[in-house]
Amino acid sequence: MKYENLDCEIRDGAALVTLITPDVLSIGDLCDELLDLLLRLQDDAMVRAILLSDGLRPFDLSPDLEGLADLKCAGRDFDAIGPRLDTIGRTVTALQECVKPVVAAAAGCAREAGFGLFLAADCRIAADTATFQAPDVARGLLPEWGLMHTLPRLVGPGRALELLWSGRTIDAAEAAAIGLVDRVVPAARFEEEIDALMARIATLPQPVVRLLKLGAQQAAQFDLTAMLSFEYEGQQQCWAAHETTEGMAAFLENRPPDFRVRTSASDDAEDA
Repeated sequence: MKYENLDCEIRDGAALVTLITPDVLSIGDLCDELLDLLLRLQDDAMVRAILLSDGLRPFDLSPDLEGLADLKCAGRDFDAIGPRLDTIGRTVTALQECVKPVVAAAAGCAREAGFGLFLAADCRIAADTATFQAPDVARGLLPEWGLMHTLPRLVGPGRALELLWSGRTIDAAEAAAIGLVDRVVPAARFEEEIDALMARIATLPQPVVRLLKLGAQQAAQFDLTAMLSFEYEGQQQCWAAHETTEGMAAFLENRPPDFRVRTSASDDAEDA
């Protein structure tokens, strides 16, 4: 399927998904395409990690603000925008529930819907040229894309409110200092560093990658006893997995692991 808002290249086990920002963006069309692509990538045995990139352009996914304003001022009820919010919610949920790791990388400006999409990934990398601006709440609408969940957990409630109330733009250095991004790299080495990270993730055993993602998502919700139980049960799954066997054998034989030997449906079911 050809996408109007996305470009996808699968290389060395990683799906490199680049946002193509059109002159007029339909958030609904973008979400439909991204949902379709995520389902395809999740079922593709050749894909072991997913990168969402701005392609060295702004992560600027501005909604149709004039259209929303026209609907509100015309007296339309909430049903006029409800379906759009449902679509956004499904997209954010799909990113969080995707069993494969999702990394977001930004080198330009991440703002409006792009800000929310960037934060919805499992981890976030920025070039030192990147800037970030939360959605403008001066219009009277709450931020979307799960920001009321992700932003306070990343930067704390107070900083989240300050960013939303002030509407100010912050640079990559401040974003890293407050926990909005996980790593900042020089723009000159941005693509090289991203490629290296994706190559590294793509060569990790998938059962442990999936369990690490699940554990990190649940860590703030459960106490130590619950997480120790998670580690115990998760370690059982890793121990039984084919890719753990290959990883251990590669360690003993002092060679890189080759997970391409595991391609059958039965092996996929074993490691699920």
